[in-house]
Amino acid sequence: MGSGEMKITEILEYSIKIEHESRLFYQKAAETITDESVRPLLQELEEEEIKHETRLAGILDSVKEGNASGFNRETLDQLIQNRVIAQDATALEVLQTALEREKHTRDFYGRVATLTNLAADVVELFDMLFEQETGHVTRISKKIERL
Repeated sequence: MGSGEMKITEILEYSIKIEHESRLFYQKAAETITDESVRPLLQELEEEEIKHETRLAGILDSVKEGNASGFNRETLDQLIQNRVIAQDATALEVLQTALEREKHTRDFYGRVATLTNLAADVVELFDMLFEQETGHVTRISKKIERL
């Protein structure tokens, strides 16, 4: 990614990309995991990522163009660094990778929600996504503790 301030629409498009990639991650993990006790959580998280992607796409259509002051592409590169899982990953490895993804996503939404030049409905959406990603972190952490 190049440098410079990002447009608000670019942040929303990037957010959609994050949610889409997370959905694909959970879908693949649920299909390949051998531990049946983990599959339901992965499927639930996949469904929730679909809802997030849909909400973001809906607001993208209504948002006004403008730059997000103080938020640039380098910030994105620092916040979102997701690993992929190996085909033969254990349940613990899958959940640890999922936890890392969710923490990065949560932190991203927390950061963009503080931008002062976003419309109230966009801030509200990012706040809601922050809370839901925090919930994902908690659910995954509890599942890891039970393994």
